[in-house]
Amino acid sequence: MKNDVIAGQFELLADLLEIQSANPFRIRAYRNAARTISSTSDSLADLAATGGDLTQLPGIGKDLARQIIEIAQTGKLKSLEELQQQIPSGVVDMLRIQGVGPKKVSVFFNELHLTSLAELKAACEAGRISQLKGFGKKTEESILQNIDQAAASASRFSIADARAAVETIVADLRQLPAVVRCEAAGSCRRRRETCGDLDVLAICSDPAPPMDRLAAHPLVASVLQRGETKQRVRLVSGIELDLRVVPEESFGAAMQYFTGSKEHNVVLRQRAKDLGLKINEYGVFRGDETVAGRTEEDVYAAVGLPWIPP
Repeated sequence: MKNDVIAGQFELLADLLEIQSANPFRIRAYRNAARTISSTSDSLADLAATGGDLTQLPGIGKDLARQIIEIAQTGKLKSLEELQQQIPSGVVDMLRIQGVGPKKVSVFFNELHLTSLAELKAACEAGRISQLKGFGKKTEESILQNIDQAAASASRFSIADARAAVETIVADLRQLPAVVRCEAAGSCRRRRETCGDLDVLAICSDPAPPMDRLAAHPLVASVLQRGETKQRVRLVSGIELDLRVVPEESFGAAMQYFTGSKEHNVVLRQRAKDLGLKINEYGVFRGDETVAGRTEEDVYAAVGLPWIPP
């Protein structure tokens, strides 16, 4: 498990505590711990697994060390889950609004009892926010200008959080002897600023081992769907991940298909069609003959294009 994943849970915990107007010293302790964890080069998960003394880290006492071990071993933090049950997810979504932090969200939640972006927008339009102590018309107008963007991104996750999670899972699946290759695809591989979900591709003669390993992974909260070669799970962070087990001869085509944007894939399919070819996630075909599919370089070469790493 990446240090950033552990740090992210501490940051979220600090945000939720601040929304609840909890003890500021406790909030500061979690924020300082998150910074320490993010800046530590050694893997805290490995350190915890080998019985290392986490209290040697700056600002990490016995209680924080225990919680780091809890996250490293289970992928979850009980105290965070308890807070998440007390605070509606729509309240947490308010943190996505530019210029709005936990202190402002605390006021919206505790004084106006707003529990969603829609309710906050309505309150702004009714002039209720500007009437709050410490708020004014400019703040209200700024929130109103940025709230739609926040709503659009509420179902998306930062690239840093997404990459930390998917890299941890991919590294774990690669440990399976039966897995020949495993890579992340999708918008996360394209390094978009945010990701709606995650895509992982694996080469394995038997799909069961990687699917079983993923289902039992500490970062996975639940299995949403499982078929013969595809499994969809929801991570503890809320982001969903698709694992597809593909044959080696189709791996390159699948990587291209599930990494390329919708617009890019449409253009690529049309180019293939103009050349008398068909291209999909299984390969490049001329009639019943497979032209390419094993590598992305072969797929692009088949349609007369160079492969440019995303």
